[in-house]
Amino acid sequence: MESARAVLFDLDGVLVDSYEAWFRVVNATARNFRKPDVDRERFAAGWGQGIDADVRNFFPGCKEAEIEAFYESHLLDYGSEIKANPEAHETLILLRGSEVLRGVITNTPTFLARDVLAWAGLIGLVDVTVGPGPGLPPKPAPDLVLRACEQLQIKPSEALIVGDSAFDEKAAQAARVPFVGYRNNASARSVQRLRDIVPLVVPPH
Repeated sequence: MESARAVLFDLDGVLVDSYEAWFRVVNATARNFRKPDVDRERFAAGWGQGIDADVRNFFPGCKEAEIEAFYESHLLDYGSEIKANPEAHETLILLRGSEVLRGVITNTPTFLARDVLAWAGLIGLVDVTVGPGPGLPPKPAPDLVLRACEQLQIKPSEALIVGDSAFDEKAAQAARVPFVGYRNNASARSVQRLRDIVPLVVPPH
């Protein structure tokens, strides 16, 4: 793979492990809005989807804005369940040292994503964080990818996306950005260790 000017990471499942925290806050949301509990099978099937899909699948009749507000108020109630990927800090430092830009593209709302990055001690190592919002539909649409490239002032072809789900890969394909799966052997190209991204984008000296 040719060197890239930027690496765009998915957040949950790549830079941080927040699966259990999200499972718990989704069920707290269900209780708050008097909806049925979300069992682990249903939650796993929707893991990585946007809030619009959460509303359709878990909280029918609710408004996206009220679900997003509840998430933002309560996800960090379960902060003890949020852990940085042990290789995330080192990987981001190595990319920064090689002058490779770092972005996060996530289906988590931007403000909440920044809270999670701060909680995990990674916020200062990321140049841009882009989540869905008005006019920015979640992955698998390409909009988050294109907005991140715009903010970083690069062409999509100059980026590399690292993600762990079909949402990430489809967004990359739609934006025409090279993709590498993280611990996702369903992808044509994948890595098992996050640090293995670095030699893919940093030319050897």
